[in-house]
Amino acid sequence: MERTNPNFNKLVHRMNRLHVLHRLYINQAAIGNGLYFGQLPILELVDEHDGCTQKELADLLQVTAPAVATSVKRLQRHGLLQKIADEEDLRCNRISITEKGRQQARRVREAFDAVDARMFKGFSEEDCADFCAYFDRAIGNLAVGEYQGRSFFSLLEQSKQEQAHHHRTREESLSD
Repeated sequence: MERTNPNFNKLVHRMNRLHVLHRLYINQAAIGNGLYFGQLPILELVDEHDGCTQKELADLLQVTAPAVATSVKRLQRHGLLQKIADEEDLRCNRISITEKGRQQARRVREAFDAVDARMFKGFSEEDCADFCAYFDRAIGNLAVGEYQGRSFFSLLEQSKQEQAHHHRTREESLSD
């Protein structure tokens, strides 16, 4: 069996380390501003698509409606989103961002942007363009078949579902 190029392992290790470091800083920034990791994109999308439905929001994120429902409920409970009954179809609720939600999203976006600026400190525009091109090529090599064209959140949701399924299956086999 032919071994892979040892540089591949180094690259993957570095990408994974960068991902974890970035995620740690982003989580700290989000929590420090009263949000969780996945809530900012929801607030920003609702701000851009004011009056969207939960299904439309799920479609924009390329995730299931139940995956969005929990976050919308939590954001609504904290006064960041509001649901308004559709005037033409009272069974349908429209989602809007509140002023509090807009301000909080702005603060979190600034904190996230500061993390990204720190990460790319010392990189030229050309360096960043090259970095993007390299990542696009690597992503293109893996984003085939069922993964082609899927959003980050869609892939993340599938990963969580597969891990949960594996965990349940393993627990069931251990209890037999």
